[in-house]
Amino acid sequence: MESKSYLECRMAKELMAKQPLGELGFTEEDPKSETNSNRGNKKEEEENERNGFVAGARRARQQQKEFAEAARRRRREGRD
Repeated sequence: MESKSYLECRMAKELMAKQPLGELGFTEEDPKSETNSNRGNKKEEEENERNGFVAGARRARQQQKEFAEAARRRRREGRD
């Protein structure tokens, strides 16, 4: 949790007003449980990286198909 440490440091050095971290969206969790919950995401991210995953590519292909289908439909309607 780098962001939590960063904000704590800023508050300690009086670069920002002191405020409970709960008000900033942080919760009191056991760091081990957080690590365990993120392990699945880490493995998934590594697999995506190996497979050449590109964010948004699936949606872009879907939109291309939808656009092509709509164009075919418009052409068919124009010919009939």
